[in-house]
Amino acid sequence: AIGKPAAGGGAAPAKGGLAEMEKAKEREKMLEDMTKLRDAIQTLCQSTNPLARSMDYIQEDLDSMGKELAFWLKDKEMQTQLLEEEERRTEVDMERLVAQLQAVEEEMKEEEMRIKDLKGQVLRNDVTIKTMLASVVRPGNR
Repeated sequence: AIGKPAAGGGAAPAKGGLAEMEKAKEREKMLEDMTKLRDAIQTLCQSTNPLARSMDYIQEDLDSMGKELAFWLKDKEMQTQLLEEEERRTEVDMERLVAQLQAVEEEMKEEEMRIKDLKGQVLRNDVTIKTMLASVVRPGNR
């Protein structure tokens, strides 16, 4: 039986050849898949590299923005205090000016009353003078 092909012996080497061809195709397919995977990983790394650099700067930007926010919040608080102080001073000044205005208006009323009293006195004096003149000038009194 050595050296003689067995019945269907022609099929056995063909089967072995087919199996090797399938293995070679699988290896080729696996190499192709690995190449695709390697290319995909390289593309991914190339894409994430700028992102990684940007991520390095994010913390610096956040720190900078935090400091700026703190600065503006402090400035807002200071400006709010200045505004409140100015409003208080304005209120005090307004109260003083309103009191002065009321005093001046009261003086004006008093002056108007004094002027009216004087006008009344002048009118009464005119009547008295006319009466005296009329009694002096009457021809029947002599």
